[in-house]
Amino acid sequence: MKTLQLSFILLLFYINVNAQYVGAMDIKDSDLTNWISKSEKEYEGIYHFGESESESDLYLFFSDNMVIGQVKSWYWEEGTGLGKWKYENLSNIQIEKNGKFKSDKYTGKFVIYTDEYGNKRRGLKINNPWTTWIETGIYEVGIKRQLKFNEIYPGKYSESSYKILTANYLNTLSKYELKIMRNEIYARYGLTFIDNGEMDNYFNKQEWYRGKHKNVNSFLNQIELQNIQLILEIENKYQ
Repeated sequence: MKTLQLSFILLLFYINVNAQYVGAMDIKDSDLTNWISKSEKEYEGIYHFGESESESDLYLFFSDNMVIGQVKSWYWEEGTGLGKWKYENLSNIQIEKNGKFKSDKYTGKFVIYTDEYGNKRRGLKINNPWTTWIETGIYEVGIKRQLKFNEIYPGKYSESSYKILTANYLNTLSKYELKIMRNEIYARYGLTFIDNGEMDNYFNKQEWYRGKHKNVNSFLNQIELQNIQLILEIENKYQ
């Protein structure tokens, strides 16, 4: 554990000395051009920031006129020294026609980054990054990843984390399937269930599951919260 913590400190030192902007690469303003899309749907995706212990992802997606922005980042838990993922949900996200990005806490714009080999990569520039080691006034660019949302939200019912579900669909499921779907939302964030209980036994058999948190309520995005409420309403009809 001491070795991991030392490597993290050295990484932070390296980053600060070399003024990291994209991953472990220094970039210039001239490496960036504006990315202006006719459809904001093109901005939907997963943007990767940083590297190693300082890496994070921004999940940006749309459903039923809602814009969801969720930051996934790594941290060392105080007192245990355990490395864990945490999630921050952005509020009041606005995407303007000129490609500017705004939320209550962060601002930026969508850009095209030209790397040292001349490759053009789409990304999102954040003016005031959530990455704690970055000094005020220094921006960070996240590169859009070639991943689908069902790859970052694992499980049998992955869509319950990024799509608004309908009562018509939920009514086709059994009470047990609804229970699994609802608890799967929590399990994706690493919620620990009652030891040797039904959900504990079920999710410990899933390769993707890692129980690490006693409470994940603050991690849930607005789509998940809305879906959980609807799932519970349909579940209650079976009682």
